[in-house]
Amino acid sequence: MKNNSITFGLLLMSLLFSCYSKQKSLKTGITTNYYINSNTGDDNNKGISENSPWKSLKNLSNQKFLPGDSILFAKGSAFQGGFIVSSSGKPGKEIVFSTYGKGNSPAFTNSDYSFLNGSVIRLQGSYITIDGLHFMNCANAATKVDKEILLMGAVYGVTGSDHLNIKNNEFEDCPIGIYINGQHCVVANNNLHDCNRFLSEPDWGPIGIVIGNAYNDVSYNQCTNYVKVGGNYGADGGFIEFEDRYFGNKVHHVNVHHNTSIANQGFLEIESKVTGDSLNVYYNFSDDYQQFIFYWGGNRSRVDNNTVIRTRPSNHGSVNTVFTMTNPDFSLKNNIFLVANGIQVWITAPYNVGNYAKVIHENNIYYCLDASTADPCGKPLGESEKIIDPQFLSITNSDYRINANSPAIKAGQWLGYSTDLENKMLPKNSAPDIGAYQFK
Repeated sequence: MKNNSITFGLLLMSLLFSCYSKQKSLKTGITTNYYINSNTGDDNNKGISENSPWKSLKNLSNQKFLPGDSILFAKGSAFQGGFIVSSSGKPGKEIVFSTYGKGNSPAFTNSDYSFLNGSVIRLQGSYITIDGLHFMNCANAATKVDKEILLMGAVYGVTGSDHLNIKNNEFEDCPIGIYINGQHCVVANNNLHDCNRFLSEPDWGPIGIVIGNAYNDVSYNQCTNYVKVGGNYGADGGFIEFEDRYFGNKVHHVNVHHNTSIANQGFLEIESKVTGDSLNVYYNFSDDYQQFIFYWGGNRSRVDNNTVIRTRPSNHGSVNTVFTMTNPDFSLKNNIFLVANGIQVWITAPYNVGNYAKVIHENNIYYCLDASTADPCGKPLGESEKIIDPQFLSITNSDYRINANSPAIKAGQWLGYSTDLENKMLPKNSAPDIGAYQFK
């Protein structure tokens, strides 16, 4: 009888401890790491240790992830296809997709448009981070219907997929690299490069990043060689596009800053149906073919401290300009514009739709590369604006930082920004340099 009592007591203590442990786990939020290795894994493994990783993407769409979980792909791995993430993290406990091990970043491709519209990761949850992955050679659109074309991207976030952090990834030859339909998302430190295919022939060239909703931030990215020559427009494509025609969203309060854009068809295009305010562009570098910004839509926005080089020859003989603005409520301050012969910043031939009468433009520098165009501005100069050589360190070597003799030094308005394109600290409450690069 005594032994039975002892046994019962031990069992009761065990049950109480088990309940306590479960309650404690819920309170402390124990998280799980999942591992995927295409070289050594097996999809029948549990996938929760480096010694028993999954092999492919097969298990990911059906797995319920909890806040704070990490899904880690082995470096040196390669994956084909795609998956859906419907789970959500929470503030401070994002669900993270990243890497482990040594070697090259894991590579992902989905060349089949009929599967997830060519996406590798379709995000349907919120508070998710994608960090350090390599996306390559994804599908172009097997359709000519605009609305269906806008359902794709190597990383695609649906409407309601908010608080995404897409950072430190590489996108190579992806007709759309990143597409964001959620809000409060950050797209930062990504490298997008070398897509010379149609997104959808013959009207859509490749696009690095598409933003389809409000309160988003695009910063510290680099995009190179996103352009397709040919098609109905002669050439098309570009780094960033704002688009809200089809899914019930409204693009407004989006900041595009500290990005570098080289040899793309254009830096930024804002579609005509976009009516939102505060589509602000600051401390970027653009050396592209067709345009710096097409503000077909948008209102009440700022364009500050950019260095804009428009000296590449037109790659289709039609459009070779800097801006188009169909609404007048814009402010442009502290920018440097270096243009080729015949280009004027405030002339938008052949479109002739510029609405510049009320545009505020101050403390900008304009200069024609060979000095053959006496008026590279195209309208009367605004307050503290100059047509003058900005004195770059070396145009021959594409070094567009300013030298010690530059008239841009301490010639800008103080606008409240904290760092330049290279993360140099800016002076507080005093005049910064004009352009994207602070001299000292």
